[in-house]
Amino acid sequence: MTDLTPPTRTAGRVLIVGPSDASGATGIQAAIKSTSALGAFAAATVTAVIAGDDEPPVMIPAISIAAQMRAVLADIGADVLVIDGLSGEAQIQAVADILDGEARGIPVVLDLAGTNDEAKPVLAPLARIVVLPSEGDARETASALATRHLAVLATSAKGDVLTEGETVSAFPVRRGTDRPIRGAGPSLAAAIAAGLAQGLPLAAAVRRARDYIEEAILTAPEFGRGASPLNHVHTCRHTPPASFE
Repeated sequence: MTDLTPPTRTAGRVLIVGPSDASGATGIQAAIKSTSALGAFAAATVTAVIAGDDEPPVMIPAISIAAQMRAVLADIGADVLVIDGLSGEAQIQAVADILDGEARGIPVVLDLAGTNDEAKPVLAPLARIVVLPSEGDARETASALATRHLAVLATSAKGDVLTEGETVSAFPVRRGTDRPIRGAGPSLAAAIAAGLAQGLPLAAAVRRARDYIEEAILTAPEFGRGASPLNHVHTCRHTPPASFE
């Protein structure tokens, strides 16, 4: 199994572009936790605000999304970007303009599980790797979408498949990780981005990210109704509460 011990010092900068989820179980909150737990620095651009399952998301104007991204890139900077949770032509085009402008040359991890279908033809050509769930055969899905410049990680209950050029890597699923979970998609994409930001080759970044997510599933707390959130902090040392005596 991959060594999941994060560096003793923060290494790598990840800019996460996605929705804010009040539960903390998914969206940018989950992505920030994954990035931090693996020792990278996380910055965020909010594309929508989700209050709960019973409330429709409040979409952030495209001009604000672009302003957030530009502010981070001009100040903290980014080694890798994660894109998730875009909706509508205006949001998609605003992000595409940044990727083709201020963020040109920065690798992009595109999570298509939480992104509108309209985003695929616009953003996929600008990405380094696309992460998406496969409803059929993961190997066929990955091979069908991968190109010379775009790697594809197709995830499924039977195992994940990474296609990078002519290289195909299959990752079996650990027993017990098929339980209902919230936030696995954005957490996985961000974990991959953390590895890339720290200089790992793509296949190694994917392998470490999957090991991290699987352990987070196996040790997930039973919080909330229905599917459980992940145990994002399983890589961290826990400090006992201070005594008040």
